Amino acid sequence: MTILSYLTTTHFDFGVVKVLPKELLQLGLLRPLITIDKGIRAAGLLERVLDAVPNGKTLPVFDETPSNPTEQAALSALSVYRAQGCDGVIGLGGGSSMDLGKAVALLAGSGGPLDRYEPLAGGSRLIDRVAPIVAIPTTAGTGSEVSVGFVIIMDGGRKLTFASPKMIPSIAIFDPELTLGLPGQLTAATGMDAVTHCIEAILSPVVNPPAEGIGYDGLRRAWRHIQTAVSDGTDREARWNMMMASTEGALAFVTHMVKRVCSDRAWGGFYK
Repeated sequence: MTILSYLTTTHFDFGVVKVLPKELLQLGLLRPLITIDKGIRAAGLLERVLDAVPNGKTLPVFDETPSNPTEQAALSALSVYRAQGCDGVIGLGGGSSMDLGKAVALLAGSGGPLDRYEPLAGGSRLIDRVAPIVAIPTTAGTGSEVSVGFVIIMDGGRKLTFASPKMIPSIAIFDPELTLGLPGQLTAATGMDAVTHCIEAILSPVVNPPAEGIGYDGLRRAWRHIQTAVSDGTDREARWNMMMASTEGALAFVTHMVKRVCSDRAWGGFYK
């Protein structure tokens, strides 16, 4: 098992979801809300994660995440969070499930309404606390599991990005086994997302050689393995390397992002 200590603690390997109980204990989480979509439940991935936790079957689940998370869905999930006495969030799935979980964690920790935290209006300075977040991706490409932000479609129709270093998940668990059998179209789409993140890190005008090095390694892995992963969803080597490429792409571009904006006044002097 590989443990990457970077912007957050990342566990990476086949079967590594087994560390979830230990990490929940260390975070002091007794009753996290699990945010997923219907597809994750139908694919049996929720059951695999719940089976790894001793009291997993009793944990509350919100499975109404839209393909593009919305403010209304976030508020619905927040109602479940509060009604069930939750103390944190597990975002399980693709970027939509993890982004929705982040929105719930922000609202649970700092209160609403959500649009008061809009970064372009200086709202990031108003973020006081974010409930603990554990991110478990089931695709290889999104990057939300280690990123500083999330995207939500507001009730008025605007699509907003909310960002703060406080939004980085406390723990990220990358288990390539959860991607075995992912349909080819989703594998290709999320895989190219990972490729794009790696290229962004390499081409960014921000000078950050370590991030560029990570981006190059991730791009090499994705370039060599994406076709195999798309054509054979059960190929373990291809799945391992695509998830590592996704991990590296996300870490690289997020590092660039943090370096570029951490001194901005909108971040409230988080790093000062």
